Amino acid sequence: QKYARAPKGYQPVHAIEEGERREAGKTITKNRGLVPHRSKEKKNPRVKHRIKYEKSKTKQRTSYYGRQERLDRGAYGGEATGIKANISRSRKL
Repeated sequence: QKYARAPKGYQPVHAIEEGERREAGKTITKNRGLVPHRSKEKKNPRVKHRIKYEKSKTKQRTSYYGRQERLDRGAYGGEATGIKANISRSRKL
């Protein structure tokens, strides 16, 4: 009796008597239907907005206002080291 195993399989908490209805499960009571999969970051609003902010920062950096500093270098002046004639990086068909 001391080391007896519990019986395998589903054991109801309480038996349903004649004429009595059982309670609805969690999935039925929630009534969510088909919900698209969301990543871990999207479920946490703080992290979601943090990522959104980082994205907008990179967009702003690459926009016109972010490029203004780089525009004052002048026109293209050619290759600084020159073009090496003995190197070919093209594909031969």
